[in-house]
Amino acid sequence: MEEFIERKQGIAATTLQAGRQRMGNVAVALSRRGQMKARAELCNEAVGALLRLCYEPDTDGSAANVDSVTGRILIPLPWGERGHRRYGLRSTEQRALRRYMLDLQDHKTAGPPVFAYDPTSRSWYLNFYDHDQASAAAYWEKWALVEQSYRQRLR
Repeated sequence: MEEFIERKQGIAATTLQAGRQRMGNVAVALSRRGQMKARAELCNEAVGALLRLCYEPDTDGSAANVDSVTGRILIPLPWGERGHRRYGLRSTEQRALRRYMLDLQDHKTAGPPVFAYDPTSRSWYLNFYDHDQASAAAYWEKWALVEQSYRQRLR
């Protein structure tokens, strides 16, 4: 009987230790997942700030930070090489966001993107033909960068 009790305690201790190790591994995974989710949210906040700036009116009523004829964005972008720091993003976040924004150009089910890239001029444009401020915000809310998309674009 004593042998049975000792074995039971040994198994319980081993199981508890293995369980703690598994819980530790899960906690690390959740922590990494949480970091990715937080970084994606930072990128989304930066794009939200850019949207507000793009639709900010000038004294004459036109957009202050966008060329009113072409739609070319005249201010630094959060996914730009130099602009990401102004929005509080790190270079890894900037690169992931840039890849996502470029991929969004070709995503047919998303519809016409709010921000359009022209490789010839190497410039980004605000699509004010298809989007006003409200529909641009709704578009970004629907197609915002999520943790899984962020993680995929880090590679």
